[in-house]
Amino acid sequence: MHRHSLLLLALLSPLTQAMQALDDQALSSVSGRDGISLQTTGTGTGWSAGSIDYTQDGQTLSLKGVSGTPQTAGSSSTTTLDVVGDQLQVQHSGSAQMLSVDNIELAGSSKSFGAFRAFFTLGASLKLSGGGASGVSGFSVDDSQLSLSAATFYYRDNGFDLIVKGLSFDTYLNNAYLDIVSGGSGQEIKLDLGTSRFVGSIAGIGLDLAHGDPTAGVAVTPGSPDLRDVDAQRSFGKLDMDLRLGGSISIAGGGASGEGLRIKPNITIANSLFQYQDEGVLRAENFAGSLISNAGLTLDLEQDGVGSYAKIAFQDLKFNATLGGLIMGNPSNQKLGGLAVDLNFLDQGARQNWLKLRPGGDPNSGQKGISADLSWNMVNSSLALTDNGNTMWFSGLRTHGTGQFTFDLTKSCAAGVSTSCYAGTNSDINSGGYNGHFDGMRLGFKNVVGSYSFDGLRVGTADAPLQGGTELLVLMEIFPAYDFTLNGQVTLRAGGAVGDGLRYNADFYISEANAAITVDENGRGLWLSGSSYDMHYREGSLDISNNGVELRKGTYWSKLDVDNVRWGDRLTGSSIGRLVLKRYEQGSTLAISSGGAGALCVGGSGSTSSACVASGGRWEDRGDEGISVKLKNVFLRDGTGNPANTVSNNEKRNQIIIETGRVNGVNGTGSQLVVDNFHTSDGNPSNPNANAYGFNVDLNLDVAPTKVCNKTASGCAPVSPDPLGFAVNGRVHFKEVNIDRIQHVHPTGGAVTSMYGVKLQNADIRANLTATPIN
Repeated sequence: MHRHSLLLLALLSPLTQAMQALDDQALSSVSGRDGISLQTTGTGTGWSAGSIDYTQDGQTLSLKGVSGTPQTAGSSSTTTLDVVGDQLQVQHSGSAQMLSVDNIELAGSSKSFGAFRAFFTLGASLKLSGGGASGVSGFSVDDSQLSLSAATFYYRDNGFDLIVKGLSFDTYLNNAYLDIVSGGSGQEIKLDLGTSRFVGSIAGIGLDLAHGDPTAGVAVTPGSPDLRDVDAQRSFGKLDMDLRLGGSISIAGGGASGEGLRIKPNITIANSLFQYQDEGVLRAENFAGSLISNAGLTLDLEQDGVGSYAKIAFQDLKFNATLGGLIMGNPSNQKLGGLAVDLNFLDQGARQNWLKLRPGGDPNSGQKGISADLSWNMVNSSLALTDNGNTMWFSGLRTHGTGQFTFDLTKSCAAGVSTSCYAGTNSDINSGGYNGHFDGMRLGFKNVVGSYSFDGLRVGTADAPLQGGTELLVLMEIFPAYDFTLNGQVTLRAGGAVGDGLRYNADFYISEANAAITVDENGRGLWLSGSSYDMHYREGSLDISNNGVELRKGTYWSKLDVDNVRWGDRLTGSSIGRLVLKRYEQGSTLAISSGGAGALCVGGSGSTSSACVASGGRWEDRGDEGISVKLKNVFLRDGTGNPANTVSNNEKRNQIIIETGRVNGVNGTGSQLVVDNFHTSDGNPSNPNANAYGFNVDLNLDVAPTKVCNKTASGCAPVSPDPLGFAVNGRVHFKEVNIDRIQHVHPTGGAVTSMYGVKLQNADIRANLTATPIN
C-alpha cells in the first residue's frame, strides 16, 4: 500500500509541477460550458474517528467516538460546479446525515461534557468571485444561500436526553466578502456580512428522562422516538426568527494569552422579527440592534488547581437592542409598546467578564454535565420602555459578581429508585431541607456573589432629571439595589400548565443580602440590611397564553429574615429593628399582559369624560400600549395548630415578626410583635374552606402625561405642557384575610396572645399615582 502511494505521487508529479495558482484577475476571466457534477452515494458505513483532538498551550479538548453516516443506506448527495461570467457557482443538495460524538472531554479529567448526536440535511447555493472587500485578497459571496433542514439534536447527560426538534435555518448572503486583513493581533480572517439574512425555526425542545434507550445498544432516532417518558411529547415551546444582519466578524489566532482564538464581532441587526410561541406568543417586531466588541472574545484552554477548562473572555462587549411592537399573548391584542436595552460589559480591575467551562456538572449527577465558573461586570447600562411614543428609562444600571453554575439532566427518586436518580440525604421532597434532585433540566447555583443597582427613572429623554418610582417594583420583588450571595437550584420540565411552556421546582437560598426598598443616587434610603431569604417552589409553571405571561407558583413557602431595617446607609444607617416574614402559599399567580390603563378617571368616578369631570375628577387617556400586572397571593392556614406560650417555628406558615431592643444585636434577645398564621379565605359560609380568590394587586403601568402643580407658584398653577411621568393605576382587593392571633414576646417572660381571631373582609382599594421629576 505504501509503495502504491509513492507510485501515484510519481505519476502525478509532472502534473502538479505544471499547475499554477490563478490570481483574482485570471480567475475572473475563466469561463466554462458544462461544469462539473459530483454525486456521492452513502454505503451505510460512513466514516468514524476514535478521537478528534484540539491542542492549545498544552491542553487538549477531545471529541471521542466521532462518526458520520447517511440516515438511509444508498442515499446520494449531489454537488455541481459551474463558472458563469466571473462567478464560480456551487450547488449542493445533501442527503440526510447523522453525526455522533460519544463524549466531549478535556484531557486529564475523568468527567465529560456529555454526548451529542445530530440528524440533519444540508444544502447550499453559492456564487463566488475573486477579490474581497479590499479587492486584493479573499473572495466575495453574493445571491447565495446555506440551509439546514429536518434537523434534530440530542444532548445526552448520564443517560437522559435534551432534544431539539424540527430545527431549520436558511442563511442568505448578499454582497458579503471574506478577506484576510491585518488586525490588531496580526492577520485576521474578516467576514463582511453585507446585507445578509438569517431565517430559522425550532419546532420544539423537549426532554427524555427515561434512562438510556428502549433497546440496549440501539439508539433512538427522530423516526423512532423513545416514548417511555410520560412527558416525551411535551415541549418548552416553539421559536421563530427572521434576522437581517450587517457588519462584520473577524477571527484571528491567539487568545487572551498564548495560543487560542480571538473573535471580534461588529454585527448589526435591522428590521427583524423574533417570536416564541406557546398557546399565545411573545413577539418582538421591528427588532434592531448591534453586538460589538473592540478587543474581541477570546477562547483558551487552561488549567488551574481544580482542573482543565475552556475559557471564554471579553474585555469589552456592547449589546443594544430595540424591540418595537412587543406583543405578549394574542397578536390581535394591545401591544406593550417598545422595549430597548443598552448593555455595556467592561473589565475594571478585579471585576472581569469571563466564563470557564468544565466537564461534569453537579457532584451528585454522575460524571457528565457542565460546570461553569462565571464572572461578570456590567457598567452604565439602561433599559427603556416606550408607550405610545413616550419613553421611560431605567437609568444607570450596573451589576457585577462571580459564582459557579452547573447544568445537568436529572431524575428524582420520589416515584421509586431508578438508574441515575438521586434522593439526597434529606429525601422529603416537600421540605425546605430537601437536597435531592427533581425530574428535568437542572441549573445549579453555588456561591454566586453578586450586586446590582440602578440610579433611577428618567422620563421623556435619556438625560432627563432622575426621579422616583422604582419603589413600585418592590411589589414584584424587584429591588432598586441588591447585594446577595445565592445558592440553590431550579429544575425545568417541558410543558406548562396546559400545552407547551415549562414547569419548575426550585430552592433558592440567599444570604448576606442588602436590599433597597427606596434609594437615592448616593446609596441612601430604606434598606433591608443583613438579610437572608429562603424560597421554595414545588410544581410551578410558566406559560404564554392568549392573556399574556402567566407564572403559577404552585406550592410556595419562604422565609425572609432581615437583621436590620435601616434608614440611610445600607451598613451604618439607623436601625428600626429586625423583621421576619414567612409565607406559605398555594395557587398564587403572576400575570403580565400587553396594554396599560387606557382611558380612566383620576380623582373621581365615571366611565366617560363628561361623567368623570362632573364628579370632580380628571379624564386621562393613556393610550392602547403599556403593561398590566396582576398578582394573586393565596395564603394557606397552617393546620398544625397554635402552640400556647410560644412562637411557632413551622417553616410552612404565614407569619410576621418585628423585634426591637436586642442585646448586642443577637436575634431572640429583644421584644417581639408577632402576627401569626394569617391566611386568605373566600368568606363563603357554606364552604368555609374555600380559598381561591386570594389577596390581589392589579397594576396598570404607563408612561403618560399628567397634571402637575408648579411648586413655586401660589395656589395650584399647572405646569405647561403636562409633564411625562411613570403612571401607575392600582387596585388592591380581597374577600377575607384572617389572623389567628397577635402575640407579644418578652425576652424573659415568654410569649402571650394579645389578640385572638382577627378578620378583615371585602376590601377594594383603588389608587392612581404618577411619578414625575420635581419641578
